[in-house]
Amino acid sequence: MLRIVIVDDEILIREGLARMIGKESSSFLVIGTYGDGKQLLDALPSLQIDVVITDIRMPHVDGLELIKQLKAGYPRIRTLLMSGFVEFNYAREAIRSSAVDYLLKPINKEQLFEVLYRLDEEQRMFREKEERQRSGLLLSLLHVEQPSEILLSSLTLPQPYFSVFVLKGSSRETVCACSDSLRQEKEILLDLLEIRKGLYVWIWYSAEPLTAAELNRIDGTIRAASSGQCLHAGVSGSYRTPSKLRSAYLEAKRACDAGIYNSQPLHYITAQELPDADISLSDPFAPVREPLIHDLQILNISGVLGHLHSMFSLLESQRACPEHILRACREVEDTARKELQEFGAVYRVSSRPSLEEQIETCMSFEEIERMFISTFTDALSIIRTHRLELSGTAVETVKRWVAAHYNQHADLNMLAGMVFLTPSYLSKLFKQETGLTLTDYVIEIRIRKAKQLLKNAHDLKIHEIGAEVGYPDPAYFNKLFKKIVGVTPNEYKRISLV
Repeated sequence: MLRIVIVDDEILIREGLARMIGKESSSFLVIGTYGDGKQLLDALPSLQIDVVITDIRMPHVDGLELIKQLKAGYPRIRTLLMSGFVEFNYAREAIRSSAVDYLLKPINKEQLFEVLYRLDEEQRMFREKEERQRSGLLLSLLHVEQPSEILLSSLTLPQPYFSVFVLKGSSRETVCACSDSLRQEKEILLDLLEIRKGLYVWIWYSAEPLTAAELNRIDGTIRAASSGQCLHAGVSGSYRTPSKLRSAYLEAKRACDAGIYNSQPLHYITAQELPDADISLSDPFAPVREPLIHDLQILNISGVLGHLHSMFSLLESQRACPEHILRACREVEDTARKELQEFGAVYRVSSRPSLEEQIETCMSFEEIERMFISTFTDALSIIRTHRLELSGTAVETVKRWVAAHYNQHADLNMLAGMVFLTPSYLSKLFKQETGLTLTDYVIEIRIRKAKQLLKNAHDLKIHEIGAEVGYPDPAYFNKLFKKIVGVTPNEYKRISLV
């Protein structure tokens, strides 16, 4: 939209010209008319102007002087000069003073509109370029905690104040529809930034801080444009300096994030309406950590589900923000990785978005809970099925290894890795199938081999047999053998020879 002012000391001319321009196109907006250049210069600091159409001869400040002052103080404002034919020498001076064009009175409509349409297209292209450049700087400032002075000084905002709106929608079309509706209103200036899929930011510019009435009006426009679609919107306070952009963004995002606890399709709230964050909230994962570990080790999926529901119930009662929910879910994941050797490979699917991305796209707390629990327990079910398939062969594999390497140290972690089980699960499974702990089973195999050697290897001494079966300490071998067999190795050898 081309914002135009008309300056002429004849009221009939300036008002007639304003009506003619207003009827021509909705792209042209006459925002004021003035009797001479001084009136315009006095009002200029509070105006947003693209084009000045001015007469040459006026009291106080004439057209040529007005053009020179505009060029010096407001170089982006374009000017059109009007005058009678006899003032052609003034026209040449005006052109040297950077007036866009020279219009003879009475004004030729075709000539005027040809110039205005050309200026409108130039302004549109210039603004698009300016918005692209500004958007890049804005995105940087939203994400940088301590921006450099060079970055801050590179950004020029189109109005003195700005407010940040963070919008999260179930569809991009909903957010764009709201943006388009607002941009159709006169004097609305905003930049639309896409942070990621589903999350958008408006930088709303204004001459003064947004009032409660203006915020309510924006709420009404968004409500009408969203057409009942799910949309969360959070609004920051109004600020003047670009260095406040990130803090304003975080304010608005916190307000927007609160929408996961709102059952209504439209959630619209300012940061000032939110209660202060409670930094003393308890850790929602701590109460379920130990029972969760126990049920993970034995793959009791129903027990795991109960613990996760308890954790999410506490998160919901605390009105936890997505960052806190993410932190609790990651603790659950990390615990599963420690307790279940296969969890990382089963749970990590390259085609699936990251946990953070999944949580950020959810529009309700219930959706977050369903998404996480479903994905997590699906992985546990895969591991449990795989282990049940392996359980028939896992113990036999370990027993064969012990039989072949009875004189070596039977490292539980190594054996568990060999059969793709966790150490704790292997221990439980081995005891369940053999009636012995893995340590007792190794001792049984070693003592059995020692008895064979005592009977048949007459050339080996007692301490050599002990070392051969994995007990290099003779005293310990003698003590253990007597405890298991009931007699010392020497006594067993003599009895065997009888």
